[in-house]
Amino acid sequence: MDQNNTELKVQMKDVEAYLRSKYPGHSFEVTGCTPLAGTARDYDEWFYNTLDAEGNAENESSFVAMGRINGDSYELTDDFYGELIRDEIVKNIRKAALEAGFSVIDIKASFWEQFGSDEAKDISALDVLTGKINAGNDIKIFLDGSALKQSSYENALVELEKVFSQKKFTGDYYVVILKDKDADPARDRLYSDSFTL
Repeated sequence: MDQNNTELKVQMKDVEAYLRSKYPGHSFEVTGCTPLAGTARDYDEWFYNTLDAEGNAENESSFVAMGRINGDSYELTDDFYGELIRDEIVKNIRKAALEAGFSVIDIKASFWEQFGSDEAKDISALDVLTGKINAGNDIKIFLDGSALKQSSYENALVELEKVFSQKKFTGDYYVVILKDKDADPARDRLYSDSFTL
C-alpha cells in the first residue's frame, strides 16, 4: 500500500472520530474523499453516512464534510447539525404559516453553511431560524392553492413574507402554490416565487 493511501485511511478514521465526538449518540461511516490536490478548491470533500444500530446507512445520499489545512492543523467542518434542527425549524415555520391562515402541504429545510466543532455546540433551531446563527437557511414551502383566502397568488406571497418578517425568520424562501393538497409538486403548480429575509 502506498503512502498516499495510508494517509487517506488515517484521515478517514480521524474524520469519523471528529463526527462521533461532535455528535455523540450517532454512528458514522466515511465512504470517500475528493482531495483538494489538483483542483481549484482549498478543501478536501469527505463523504459520509449515518449508520443505524445494525451498521446500515440511514440516509439516501451522502453528507459532505470539508477539511482544510490551517497551518499545522487540519480543520473539519460539516452540516450534519441541520439534520438535528430541521424538524424544529419546519415546526416553527409551519406554525407561523398556519396561524396566518395558510394551508401548508409540505416544508423542506436545508442549510448552506458548514460549521466546525466549536461553532455548532448547542446549536439552537430558533437561533438558526432567526439569523442569530447564520446557517444559510434555504426553505421550500408548498401551499394548498385551493385554501388560499388572498385575492391573488402574489398577495399571498407578500402576506407570508410579512408574517415571517414579523417573526424575525431569516433565509431564502421559495414558495410553491399547488392546485390542492393532493397535487403533484412537479405538475400541479399554480404559482411559485421566492423572497429573502
